[in-house]
Amino acid sequence: MPNQDDNWAMAMKLELLPRFSCFPWFWNKPTLKMPRLLVDDRTELFLRNLIIYEQSSLVPKFVTTYAWAMGMLIETPQDVAKLVKSGVLVTVSSDQNARNLIYNICKEVVYENFFYHQEWDELDNYYNSYWPNAVAGLKRTYFSSPWNMIALFAGITLFVLTVVQTIFTVMGENPIIVVKH
Repeated sequence: MPNQDDNWAMAMKLELLPRFSCFPWFWNKPTLKMPRLLVDDRTELFLRNLIIYEQSSLVPKFVTTYAWAMGMLIETPQDVAKLVKSGVLVTVSSDQNARNLIYNICKEVVYENFFYHQEWDELDNYYNSYWPNAVAGLKRTYFSSPWNMIALFAGITLFVLTVVQTIFTVMGENPIIVVKH
């Protein structure tokens, strides 16, 4: 799943939902649309109280499912940075503190019905397919810094010039087209 390594951060685009209603997620390859979550000093207490309420009553467990899914998406501070950059997550503390809060919010919580099961399966299938991983690997390897991009384009240019030089060298010795007057 996306938190196994950093390929998900390269392969998936995150987008903020324009409005908020009952923690919806929408998955449309390769974009995951989510509502905004504010992480501040009161977030942990607020979410834990809602999760406890959902666990103790017969109401749908929207908050529990949302918190569980966010915990599965976020494993490192870099994952938090990706969510912050997309506008999905707003944090007033460090990325590490936000990661710890979200990652640990559902420890010791039991849930029966994961509302995002279909979206999560689609996300998992997309993430584990060949092309998103290949593109993510290329982005990470060749486009992670300006110097990597410059070196890549210089290498491609040298290769093309070498091929052109080889073609002209071979054609110079054995001309294919002979012009007679």
